[in-house]
Amino acid sequence: MLKFSFLLAIPLFLKCLYVDSFIFHYTSTRLLGFGQVLANDAGFYCALLLLFYISLLPQTNRLLTALLRFSGFVLFGIYIIDYIVIINFNTHLTLGDVIKYADYSYKYIQQIYILNNVNISLIVALILAAPVALSLSKYKINNLRYQKLPVFIIAALPLASSFSDTHKYAHSWIYKNVIDYNLTILSESSSYSDNFLKSFSFNEESHCLTKDAKNKNIIILMVESLSAYQSHYFSGINDWTPNLDLIAGQNQAFTNFYANGFITEDGEIALLTGLHPIYPPSTYTDDGGTSFHSFYDIKESLPNILKKYGYQTEFLTTADLEFGNTGNWTQSIGFDYIEGHERPEYNQWERFHFQAAPDEALYIRALDRIKQNSAHNFFIFIKTVSSHHPYINPENKHKSESETIMYTDKQIGRFYRQLQAGGFFNNGILVIVGDHHSMTPLKKAEFDLFGQFKAAAKIPMVIADGGKKAVENHQFQQIDIFNSLHGLVSGKQCFSEWNGVLLGEQNIPPKYIAHRRGDNRDIISVFTENKDYLIKLDGDNTQLIGNGPEDQSAQNTLVNKINALRIRRQAQ
Repeated sequence: MLKFSFLLAIPLFLKCLYVDSFIFHYTSTRLLGFGQVLANDAGFYCALLLLFYISLLPQTNRLLTALLRFSGFVLFGIYIIDYIVIINFNTHLTLGDVIKYADYSYKYIQQIYILNNVNISLIVALILAAPVALSLSKYKINNLRYQKLPVFIIAALPLASSFSDTHKYAHSWIYKNVIDYNLTILSESSSYSDNFLKSFSFNEESHCLTKDAKNKNIIILMVESLSAYQSHYFSGINDWTPNLDLIAGQNQAFTNFYANGFITEDGEIALLTGLHPIYPPSTYTDDGGTSFHSFYDIKESLPNILKKYGYQTEFLTTADLEFGNTGNWTQSIGFDYIEGHERPEYNQWERFHFQAAPDEALYIRALDRIKQNSAHNFFIFIKTVSSHHPYINPENKHKSESETIMYTDKQIGRFYRQLQAGGFFNNGILVIVGDHHSMTPLKKAEFDLFGQFKAAAKIPMVIADGGKKAVENHQFQQIDIFNSLHGLVSGKQCFSEWNGVLLGEQNIPPKYIAHRRGDNRDIISVFTENKDYLIKLDGDNTQLIGNGPEDQSAQNTLVNKINALRIRRQAQ
């Protein structure tokens, strides 16, 4: 039993080492993360060991023995998968993500490791063979002395849990065990009561300016995982994006720019609908676990708006459009033309994750579509893939974040120069923006430079239109791009405390920016120029946590705005 317990403790030990190293970068204190993981996971391991211990007692019948052991192995498997998710995606395994990505995860594994159904079936069979064999094993602890010893160890584990003190730490999410984390974020699904909905009201004051409409050709280049820390220009932390930095220095650079969410889907919603990617309270039986939930068929989407002004609207990517139901969603919001990895033009290129050809191929294809649309105004949304985790450089297959980002940057630079050479900027506007912060642990340098919460949302943004060169240091966000492009073509530019304007004679920054977080799914971060606020999602009991504005009306504004966003989506 003791030897078996040591084997079970291996992933716990690895998680302790990883988290301790993660926390050491911020605190310069060793063993802080190690101790907190042990304390937080003690309860989980108590349950795990108890299942196996009872199954090993002679008086436990064979059927119950098999059920207990298999349950223990399932729990152990969940723990291992959660650890893998933490080190790869900087978040925990959640029930919502399992439901949302289960189907495509199978396909993704096939693509990454070049496996067919038979191969995967054999691997699964091999993985399950040991747990099944051990579950059916007749082995028992017959020695009374050895029966008693594990009891003391198991009984001591809940005591260790009393030493957990996660709430006082900035990265408390990473300490939590997978069960505790899922229970913590469960409040995100808490619904609003009928009484609350009947009495709730929120009015947001909006202002509009009239100006000359401009029908420029528009390209939004949404770059996968493009983050401020990768750029010397936007952070000074790393120097992986010399081409982007050069483009930023020659055009309009926004040095205080934020993603409204933490996954690609969130970025697409913000950029293409102008809506905050903040979802309604939902369960996993009412489509709440599906991609783009409640954001289908948006009538006032950017493609639909631009079509009214004579634009051809196109969505280009080398990714699989089935991932996240992207193909159906883009069609529902009005794109005239949509294409993904299935295009024959990509057959000559090597495929990587999501069966995607590299960014170089995407830009060649984009230039061809630009040429085909030269007779009329067009809007092309380009979604890159190469810089997606696990960061494989298409040129040499090296698994390296820095090399992959430098490859991505090189292709951006080449594309920009080709647009210049083709005269695009004579009547065109190019927006270069990240979809979200990379799904890697925050760097200490980011934390120190941008602050604990803003660092997770900080992304580069550049507007190139052949016009003025400028640096904008006020805060802006992804939904402001939608808002500004809408105003550009309509001649009516509107703004509010939550929506800014970043095109025209004078930029107008929003007072508040809302960011959907990936580390704590039950919390929305709200940024002002100088402050950060946290809103805990909990249906009727949604509230500010931590320090809030001194003015009560400002506190009410923050909470009511988040409630209003969720209630509006709930009605869809």
